[in-house]
Amino acid sequence: MVILARIDDRLIHGQVVEGWVNYLKATCILVADDTVAANPLQRAIMEISAPEGLKVIIGTVEEICGKLLSPSLDGERAILLFSNPGDALRSLQAGLSCSSVNLGGLHFVPGKMKIMDVCAVNDADLEALKAILRRGVKIDIQTVPTEKPQPLEKVFKACLGEASTK
Repeated sequence: MVILARIDDRLIHGQVVEGWVNYLKATCILVADDTVAANPLQRAIMEISAPEGLKVIIGTVEEICGKLLSPSLDGERAILLFSNPGDALRSLQAGLSCSSVNLGGLHFVPGKMKIMDVCAVNDADLEALKAILRRGVKIDIQTVPTEKPQPLEKVFKACLGEASTK
């Protein structure tokens, strides 16, 4: 069972391992990322960065969706990680059922617009986030479990104006 679906361009890192895994008592981390899945070095780094005893499964978006739609992960308390909103949207389009998504961090790089300290988006990110919201999936910006979640729709309205969620 997925207990947290999270978009965070860092994927597995301290906030996830020390914060979310412990807080949610997760037994498994799923990384749905085509680039990482194709890179043995990145895969190895992510696998060794997780604490012993925590199952880590890395695959393409399609592979991870397939695992989640099968009974192979029954009994697991899984955190599902995406590096970008487009991959999260692709998983929903592939049949993944999800009522909410945690937006943990999208770092600023040239070509992106900062909408919060921890969240910078480009046009593709914006379109994917809007499409996720249109599907009725709630998105909250929250980096760690002890932080108050900020509904993305409110952040959009404050930063981008009323028409921002359409």
